[in-house]
Amino acid sequence: GPVLVSRGAMVSAMEESIYNLIPPAKEAPAKAPMYRSRFPKDVAPTASTFGLHGSSKPGVRNIGGSFRDEAGPHPVVKPHATFGRAEEERASMLRATKPLLPEPKTFKRPDVVPPRPGIPSKVELKATAKKLTAAKGASGKNFVQANAVETMLSAPRPAEAPIDWTKKPHFGEVPPYLVSIKREIEEEHEYVRAMQEAAARAPPPGLRQLSEEERSSLAEQLKCKWDAVNSDYQKTSTLGPESLDTIGKKKRKEQYEAQLAQLEKDIEKLSKPVVWVHEEL
Repeated sequence: GPVLVSRGAMVSAMEESIYNLIPPAKEAPAKAPMYRSRFPKDVAPTASTFGLHGSSKPGVRNIGGSFRDEAGPHPVVKPHATFGRAEEERASMLRATKPLLPEPKTFKRPDVVPPRPGIPSKVELKATAKKLTAAKGASGKNFVQANAVETMLSAPRPAEAPIDWTKKPHFGEVPPYLVSIKREIEEEHEYVRAMQEAAARAPPPGLRQLSEEERSSLAEQLKCKWDAVNSDYQKTSTLGPESLDTIGKKKRKEQYEAQLAQLEKDIEKLSKPVVWVHEEL
C-alpha cells in the first residue's frame, strides 16, 4: 500500500545537510531470469523465405509450421515420390563430367589489423580493483566519512566584522581612475585640435600662399584702378537723367558701377592676412 510521509520529513529531506555527505549503502537489484523462447532455434519459421535463392525449392519453407526440421527441401511421404534424379545418379554424373570438389572449409578472414585483447573476466576485474584499492590507500581509511566527521566536530567560523566604508582610502574624493580617464580624454582632444590646426595651415592642393609684398602690391594697384574708374564714373553721374538720352550712355554708366563693385570685392579679399592663389600665378 502507499507509504505516508509527514510534511516535516519531506522538508528535511529536501534541505541540504552535512549528513548527506555519507553515501547510503546501495542494494543490487534482483536479476530477472533469462528469456528463453518456446520455439526451437534450429527450425525455420512458418513460411520462411531465407536461403531459397538459386534453387528449385518453392518460394517458402515450412508452410505447415512444423517444429521438426524435415530432411531436404521437399519432404516426401512415399519412397517413389521424389523430385529430380536420385542422389547416387547425380553423384555419378558429377564424377563423369568434373573432378571431385575439395572438402569445404570454414572461411577465415585474414587479420589486416592485429586483434584487440579480449575482454577481462569478472575474476580479473575483481583482482585489478583490489590492487588499485590497496595502492590508493593502504590504511583503508574512508576519506569521505573522515572529512564529514571532521567538519561536524570543527568549531564554527567567527563572524566577519562589518566594513566601515568611511575609513576607506579616497573616501569623499574623486576616484583616481576617473581622474586618469579625464586626463586621457583631454589629451585626445588636444591631439585632435592640433591636427585640425595643422590641416588648416596646410595649403590646399594646387594653391600657394600669397606673400606679404605681393599682397600689398596688388592691393595698391587695385586701389589706384578703383580711383581711376571712380573718377570717370563721377564725371558721368553729374549728368542729369535727362542727359542719358542714348543707350550707349546708360550702358557705360552700368559698366562703371559693375567695375567699382568688383574692385571693392577684390580689395576686401586682399585685406585678409592669408590669401591663397593658384601655383601658376
